[in-house]
Amino acid sequence: MIIRLGRLTPGYFRLLQRQVAGEVQLQPQDRAVNQIAMMLAIMGLSLSYYSTKQMMEKVQRQQRETLTAA
Repeated sequence: MIIRLGRLTPGYFRLLQRQVAGEVQLQPQDRAVNQIAMMLAIMGLSLSYYSTKQMMEKVQRQQRETLTAA
């Protein structure tokens, strides 16, 4: 479930408490929104992992070249 973040005010915290207690019902949301959000999150994490891996390979390659040149 995606909860829209509002301003962090005492009234907002009270609203969250009432939602947890079941006093306030959230409007039902389309499942497609949650699935798209999950897909985008997975794509973002995958891209981050790939970029980090590429940078590490580049650093390791440069270190090997420096060691062989010395």
